Formats: sequence, C-alpha cells, structure tokens
Amino acid sequence: MSLKKIAIAALIALALFQSCAYAADDNNETAVKVGSYSLNKGEYISLLQSTAGDNAMMVGLMLQQSTLPERVEMAKQMSDAMLFAEAARRSGLASRDDVALKIKWQEVQILLEAYLQETSRKWDMGEKAQKDYYEANKEQFVQQPAAHLRHIMTSSEKDAKAAILDIYKNNDFAKTAEKFSRDPNTAPRGGDLGWMEKGTMPEAIDKAIEGVSEKTLIGPVKTDLGWHVLEVLERRDRKQLSFEEAQQEVIQRLQLSYVNAELEKLREKIGVEINENALEVLAGIPAAPLEKTPEAASGDKPAEKKD
Repeated sequence: MSLKKIAIAALIALALFQSCAYAADDNNETAVKVGSYSLNKGEYISLLQSTAGDNAMMVGLMLQQSTLPERVEMAKQMSDAMLFAEAARRSGLASRDDVALKIKWQEVQILLEAYLQETSRKWDMGEKAQKDYYEANKEQFVQQPAAHLRHIMTSSEKDAKAAILDIYKNNDFAKTAEKFSRDPNTAPRGGDLGWMEKGTMPEAIDKAIEGVSEKTLIGPVKTDLGWHVLEVLERRDRKQLSFEEAQQEVIQRLQLSYVNAELEKLREKIGVEINENALEVLAGIPAAPLEKTPEAASGDKPAEKKD
C-alpha cells in the first residue's frame, strides 16, 4: 500500500473513531467484568488509547483492523490485571496500611493533575499576558554576573601543587584534570564546571577567583571538599534579559503565579490543619532544635530585676 493510501486510511479510521468513540449510550455497555471491577466500552477504548501513547489516530487504525478474537484477547489482558486486583481486594490487601497509603496518595496525584488541567483552561497564557508579567516583574529576569570555571579537585595540597606543575609542564588543563581530579562529574570533561554565579560555590573559591583575569591559574584553594586548582575561562556581567531571552522562564513563572493564586483561594475556602504536636516526634525521633538567631538569644536572657 502506498504512503498516500495509508495516510487516507488513517484519516478515515480517525474520523470513524472520533465519530463513535464517545457516543455515551453505546459506550456505557459493559465490555469486561471481573468481580466488583468492570470496564464499559468507552473505558476499554480509553485504555487502548493510553497504551498507544494517547494517539487517537493509532487507536482508530487499531480498531479498524482488529478482528473480534483480537479484541477479545486485548480484553483478556485487561481482565488479568483486574483478576489480581479483585483477589487483592477480597483478601483485604486494600486495607493494609502500606497499600491503603499508596491508593490514597495515587488518588491525590491523579485528582491534583486533573484539577490543574481543568483550572489551567481559565489561565490567560497569551503573549500579551506574558509580556505584562515580564514588565511587572522585570527584576526576576536578570542574568547575574558569573564566571565560567574549570577546576581540579584533589585530596591534598601536595596533589594540587603536583597538578599545577603538570599543567605548566604540558600546558593542558583538561588532560591534567582527567588525570588528577577526584571530582567524578567534571574530570571526564576536563574539569569544566560551566557558568557559576557568586554564592553557588564555596566561599573560599568565590574569594579566590574574585577579580582574577581570564585564563589565569588559581590555587591551591582549600574547601571542605578538598584542594582545588581553578581557571576562569570567561566572565559575564549582570544583564537585564529581554522578554524574548526570558520568555520560557516568564511562561513558567506566570503558570506558577496562577498555581499559587489557586492555592491561596483553596486554603481560604477549604482550610488546612497541620498538627505540629503530632510532628514533634516521628518514629521516636524528635525534631532537631531550631538554631537561635541573635535576637532570639537575647530574648532568652532573664529580665533585670527592678528595685
């Protein structure tokens, strides 16, 4: 069959599928029943669609080409799963603590996803809404100053100095990193750390690279992780991102703003109760003590006695 004929057959199958797949009266007829579980025709079709990656055209082709014995075989495969589920229910497994928790939390996840899908239809995600959000929150879309670094991490100062000598000798930082570095993530790529903003690295490294010219070797520098030899490959300044540069992040933050607004509305409408006393001791382990701030520490001092 030619590609053109296959395409036409697929379109016909899709049209037939869409015209009849959701006819309510027909689809409510039971197709498979196992104990207390059953699937009607519409649910049978939906399960087929889920196995086909939610591809309606593929399901249309499957239905158009499947014989009755083949459809019965697919129903038998579904019934096998339902048999196990029914046996588990009858044996009381649904009420076992670990199983009941999984069922409960799975229901939460499914309903959460369905609620957000339904609610998100009301969200304005058009380009105008995106640009309005960007303009109102420009400070969120700033590229912070950063340095493109590569490093060699060793377990001792002696090894770090040996790595420096090896770089001077061979003039090849990447090969030295592969040979000396104890960092399994960066050693295979020549010690490349990528772009690092200030504050994302240990403080000792931030201080060591501050103001250093590009292509300058730095170290050894000691941190809690070990001893480091570093090189600044490039630097970039702080930059306000344009809407076009930040658009993907704008979309994510706009969506999150809608989610947070919905959460606030639901907290007000439904309410949330968190029992801190119940959480104080879990599995016999008490909560770790809070670190005292200077203000809290001063508040613990006994009040001075007045005469």
